[in-house]
Amino acid sequence: MVSSAADAGEESAVEAGVEGVAETVDASASVRAALDRVLASADFASSPRLAAFLRFVVESTLDGRADALKGYTIAVEALGRPPSFDPQSDPIVRVEATRLRRALDRYYATVGADDPVIIDVPKGGYVPQFRARGPDDAALADPDTSAVPPGSTEVPAEITRPRRLLPALAAGLAVVVTAGLGFALWDADIKAPRDAATAAATADRIRLPLVEVRTFEASGDGAPPMTELRAIEERMRDAFARFDFTQVRAAGADIHESAVAEACAAKVPRSVFSLAGLAEGRPDGTFSLAVRLTDRCDGSIVWSTMMDGLSGAGKLAESEQRVIHDVAVAVMEGYGVVQVRARAQALARAPASGYGCVAAAAAQRRSDSQETRPEMKAETRQETRGINVDECLAELTRRDPAFALGHAVRAETQLQRTLHDDTPAPSEAELEVMLDEAERAVELAPASAYAARALALVQLFAGEPDEAVTTAERALRLNPLDFDVAATVGVVFIGAGRIAEGEALLANARREGAVATPFRDSYLALAAFLRGDLIAAQAMLPQLTLHPTVENRIALALSLHALGRHSEEREVVNLMVHQASDGADGVRRLVTRLLPSKDHASRALAALESAGLSADAGAGKPPRG
Repeated sequence: MVSSAADAGEESAVEAGVEGVAETVDASASVRAALDRVLASADFASSPRLAAFLRFVVESTLDGRADALKGYTIAVEALGRPPSFDPQSDPIVRVEATRLRRALDRYYATVGADDPVIIDVPKGGYVPQFRARGPDDAALADPDTSAVPPGSTEVPAEITRPRRLLPALAAGLAVVVTAGLGFALWDADIKAPRDAATAAATADRIRLPLVEVRTFEASGDGAPPMTELRAIEERMRDAFARFDFTQVRAAGADIHESAVAEACAAKVPRSVFSLAGLAEGRPDGTFSLAVRLTDRCDGSIVWSTMMDGLSGAGKLAESEQRVIHDVAVAVMEGYGVVQVRARAQALARAPASGYGCVAAAAAQRRSDSQETRPEMKAETRQETRGINVDECLAELTRRDPAFALGHAVRAETQLQRTLHDDTPAPSEAELEVMLDEAERAVELAPASAYAARALALVQLFAGEPDEAVTTAERALRLNPLDFDVAATVGVVFIGAGRIAEGEALLANARREGAVATPFRDSYLALAAFLRGDLIAAQAMLPQLTLHPTVENRIALALSLHALGRHSEEREVVNLMVHQASDGADGVRRLVTRLLPSKDHASRALAALESAGLSADAGAGKPPRG
């Protein structure tokens, strides 16, 4: 029987898009059966827009119209946009494509684990690909979520989307760990590992602060042998290399004075620090270690400490642990000496640099999380030299797309900003953009604790608590000494329902010096409400009242509810409803973002409703309850 031209076109299109499926009697039938299975799953059954998107691109490809799969066509024919649709001003197709890829990944990792045909929509276009399931696809169904030792070069399946992972990721990560860099060493377009020289060039462009751990020295009888000092020194370099936003010099690569002078005096200067140590023996067989951090641009000693009672020989491991912990916390944390000083220097001397943009974003997040008063905003604008953070982050990630931390900072900054807009919760479209940025950061730098932290936080607000917890746990393993990361992980745990663990992490992080931000305070108050802890709820009231962010007001109302102070609770709820541009609905939406655990969100909403969270309250009528 002679097939028609249309049949021939369909067969050709299917064969072009199918790997390992085209040899079946009817490839299009296999693909359509695969499509029906996907569309019957919970994610797609509950999202008509996603279902329409997937059905349209698959059917168009099977009908030989893959060339017509452009943003405009999909928007008008699949998503119901009018013919006047402008893809340049409306990102709906790109946003929905990102959601679609994520939904497909979830489907093939769970209910679709045994599907014989896999439908994929590769990033960079909208034409789907179809392939028969093979051995390499087993990881989609059974990701290895076991603990990965810190510093491991293994790429965790649980926090990366397999089909977007760069082919040479593992090799590139080994280079990152060896060189001690806080960002990925491969190019997203070339998809190949980049050598250390290229990585150094990227660090120069971004102007990341440079930290050199110099050779430790010994003095006097009883001082530990050089082999023991080398061990402490090497472990300290390794620990420093786990922290993001710095470049750490590899062992033996002392920075010459000429290179320092060039870096400090460049048109766009960078901060350069060196850490040195002197061990002195004591009569009792112990030794002390004096450690100092020097700003090599001006020669000043910016931090120093003396640690006594250290033991060598059989107890060297305990001494190493103490030294590395104390020095790393003081020097390398996000609130430590290096970052605080380097950010201030970048804003003063190199605001146009990539690191200057990162510093401006940090200043903006600090302002947004602590105050909403106009004078605070004015102070922030002055501090950041008037930098438009959104524009500079967009330019940074455009100019250096492989700078993973730029994408992570952009995602976290966008999330923080949406919490303080007139509408007090990020929309689905906004969250998809943030997820795309955060996932890209993790893909580019799977060894980055900060990138994992940013993704976990966005996943929490996107209503993915299980994924958020998995990513947060990975962040902790990547850098157990970064207590700023640990504090954010505590927030994620509380939001996802693991309240006791989250509170413990936050409490320990604060003991280690992590900043007590209003955002973190709000989650401690939410935890106190959910546990019915009246003492903890009472203790949180001053901080919640002092910083009237919208999430703090929600936490304040719930704390007052737990304490039985219902009159004050009603006042807070009424104020929230009146100030929110979309009234009670906006407050309800933010509660479900803050607490994606349905049981906990229901308890919080029931308490707020009893205090007048309703359209009547927003209209100035007597609240119900």
